[in-house]
Amino acid sequence: MSADQISRRGFLGTGATAGAGLLWTSAMGGCALPAGGRVVTPHSAESGKAKNIIFLVADGMNTGTWTLADYWLQNQQNKRTEWVNLYAEQLVHRSLMETCSANSLVTDSAAAGSSWSCGQRINNGAINFDPDGNSLVTIHDRIKKSGRSTGLVTTTRMTHATPATFASSVSNRGMEDEIALQYLNNGVDVLLGGGARHFSAQTRKDGEDLFGKYKASGYQVLQTRNELLAPNRQSSDKILGTFWQTHLPYSIDWNQQPKIAQRVPKLSEMMRVALKSLDRNPNGFLLQVEGGRVDHAGHGNDPGAIVHDQLAFDECIKVALEFSQENPETLVVVTTDHGCGGCQLNGVGASYVDTDSTFYEGIGAIRASYEYLKNQHKALPREEFRDLVEELIQLSLTEAQIDTLDEHKDGLYEVSNYLRKWHDPFKRTGVNFTSSNHTGEFVELSSWGPGSGSFNAWIKNTDVNQVIRKVLELS
Repeated sequence: MSADQISRRGFLGTGATAGAGLLWTSAMGGCALPAGGRVVTPHSAESGKAKNIIFLVADGMNTGTWTLADYWLQNQQNKRTEWVNLYAEQLVHRSLMETCSANSLVTDSAAAGSSWSCGQRINNGAINFDPDGNSLVTIHDRIKKSGRSTGLVTTTRMTHATPATFASSVSNRGMEDEIALQYLNNGVDVLLGGGARHFSAQTRKDGEDLFGKYKASGYQVLQTRNELLAPNRQSSDKILGTFWQTHLPYSIDWNQQPKIAQRVPKLSEMMRVALKSLDRNPNGFLLQVEGGRVDHAGHGNDPGAIVHDQLAFDECIKVALEFSQENPETLVVVTTDHGCGGCQLNGVGASYVDTDSTFYEGIGAIRASYEYLKNQHKALPREEFRDLVEELIQLSLTEAQIDTLDEHKDGLYEVSNYLRKWHDPFKRTGVNFTSSNHTGEFVELSSWGPGSGSFNAWIKNTDVNQVIRKVLELS
């Protein structure tokens, strides 16, 4: 594999990604592969043992979501997503995974991630607790026992379900204050994401200053992107970075709002920092990286947010490729825990010939998530909010509609839901959703590196635990 195909140098740098996109034209419609596609030899290291494992999770990703992101990237940059390239270039071992929990065909993230971590199916809502109420051994505990380091990186709260499943055990996923304390007690080495509210004495229910406790235990405690990416930041084996009070903002808002981009790092930037820290351990590491807001955009039926967060996750696949090229003893897994929302691109117009223009022009016109606009509704006077909605999603609100939003301003989701309803994203983009809930379809799991051949073509989510333990020689 040549150096221009996958760079073997500088993968731990923090350079920004390219900017300018391409305008849609009729000549760019359909599914033709953009010119200049890479041709590489298939990856052959499917057997043997691994020192490191990188586990990438696009939480709540339907295959339709993945497809939207790939089509959008083709239109904007005349290239395909990294995940599609893995398949096009035969770089990966492919598996189809069943995602059920112990008590439902449709899992939640707590049960799904726990199946990977403890190797058992558990009830929705629990984290590494079996249906009889017994705490189970996590994959983190086994990794640490082997002398390796561990890291969790996410765009959700640091204590949210998916990262929590790798390194904590609680009877209810809502016990996020307890999860934050377990991370410290269990010795998770690198924690990067959102959710500062579960570490701060001002917002924790018990008033404990976990930031202070982490510092006293030798962690660098970081709260801004500049702190994380500072060239003179001292290297550390232990890092806690929480860059927002709750979940990190959606990538579409990061792209559009300089104040957010100044404060919050991208998922791929956090991943690079985590790898640089974890790679200091000669015994190896486990790094779990979650694009968690893909799931939230599915719940919110937000096509603009879902496309851009899926693309932000896709950047992490490139980071993993580069790292594994320089460190071939690394097993990489790329998957999702379940689908969410039933996101799909639908045919538009007679014989569906209006599909391409509707999708490209519609997604291109969306410049904010519904969540961002909901938050601005609380902060801005009526007329300023009306102008902002018109500017960012081309929706002209009536006085009666603004009155309705004012009546529901204290609700968690009502303002976002009304904006989505009135915006009518299906009409504008051709993207539709079956519901605001998780879905129960089989999902893709891609893997490469030593031991990737241990993933059978058909697996249950619990099988992932067995493969990791086998390949990393864990007890």
